[in-house]
Amino acid sequence: MAFLGAGLSLPSTAEAQNKKNQSQAKAQKSGAKSSSKKNSTGKSGSQSSKKTQAQKAAELPWPQNLLTLVGDGAVLVMDTHAPRGATKELYAHNAEREYVPASILKIVTSAAALEFLGPDYRFKTDFLLTKDKDLWIVGYGDPYLVSEELTRIVNDLQEKGLKEVRNIYLDSSYFERDLILDGNTQTRNPYDAYNGALAVNFNTLNFKKNKKGHVVKAANHLPLTPMALDMAKKFKKSGTYCLNISESPAEAELHAGQTFKAHLEEAGVKVKGEIYAGQTAPSKRKVFHRHVSSRSLDETLKELMKYSNNFMTNQIFLTMGAELYGAPANLDKAQKAMDAYFKKHSLPRIVMGDGSGLSRQTTLTARQMAAVLEVVEANRHIFSSRDDGRVRCKTGTMSDIKTLAGFMERPDAPDQPLSFVILLNGATYTSATRDQVLGLLKHEFITSSPSAGR
Repeated sequence: MAFLGAGLSLPSTAEAQNKKNQSQAKAQKSGAKSSSKKNSTGKSGSQSSKKTQAQKAAELPWPQNLLTLVGDGAVLVMDTHAPRGATKELYAHNAEREYVPASILKIVTSAAALEFLGPDYRFKTDFLLTKDKDLWIVGYGDPYLVSEELTRIVNDLQEKGLKEVRNIYLDSSYFERDLILDGNTQTRNPYDAYNGALAVNFNTLNFKKNKKGHVVKAANHLPLTPMALDMAKKFKKSGTYCLNISESPAEAELHAGQTFKAHLEEAGVKVKGEIYAGQTAPSKRKVFHRHVSSRSLDETLKELMKYSNNFMTNQIFLTMGAELYGAPANLDKAQKAMDAYFKKHSLPRIVMGDGSGLSRQTTLTARQMAAVLEVVEANRHIFSSRDDGRVRCKTGTMSDIKTLAGFMERPDAPDQPLSFVILLNGATYTSATRDQVLGLLKHEFITSSPSAGR
């Protein structure tokens, strides 16, 4: 699991969804052991068939080797920089068939966000202070409102004269109340975290339990909230925990208030009263302090693409709808924003159950994804790189979904990459299969023929 700052771990991704059911994972492990035993005795098994399939592919010429691995999946390779009159489509297999994309859908959401919000966009959070010292916190969907940012916020509030607070009022009305996107299955896995206009630390609880059973901070900058202490009672084993607040979006909002309170008190600001979630700030109000995120949208997109962060992606997905069509943010407005992006670039419409790829209601074709890649190519720096930067891509991984999309750099024309899409849906596909397919594409279109399609 990747770490931010000095101890806050990013939520697990859609790529960890196959781990969310522990009993299923144990069953898979048991099945793998059983298959391994069969293989050692020369008997057929699922592991044996996969291995044989890879071996067969290695012995076959192009494109039979590719088709042996891909089967019912889809592959598309495009040269959008081909000279006029030359073919742009270098290879296509099942390019018109629909598949569940998993996390490569983040490419689509990120592309639209760069278009409509802009790379320099920064999320805000407003703080209002009444004459009675009531502190209102108004959220606008900041996906990176982590404890490091909260420390900065408290310092800024103190510099403006804040010494004590009576009650804390939380306003998350910029997002629709109790909003739950499709694909959220309310587990404790961090990738399953609820979205909300006011959410801290990716809507996760963090604590550590030592061998004596004592509950302590998971990291110095992560305060122990009452909700975290209550949650810790449910776990007997020692270790560091990062858990999704799965009870409800309202509980997640309350935890945001508890975390803010803890940071205020640790900095010496007295909080005398209560925390009130689900409130709506007065329409006529004077902002005491406006926090602007330390990270630009461009920086945030690089982060979420690298770690495949579902929570951050869906915060941006929902915010686009509210920014374009007014609050409160909801799925309909987010889809409307995506539709505007598709229409602007003459792209085929993709119906999205969420923005991150957790929803299995979302399907797309290789051709649809390739069309988005053509538009977003100029911003391919947000993609994670492999092969010393010669491939920039995004993976998608769930229990029965293995996808990959991105760009392959040509040695003779690094500024004119080929784009590719790999869509594999089915229990027989593995991450290794996906990587083998990419290897064949690189060999055929980059290594062997650096000027393919020209």
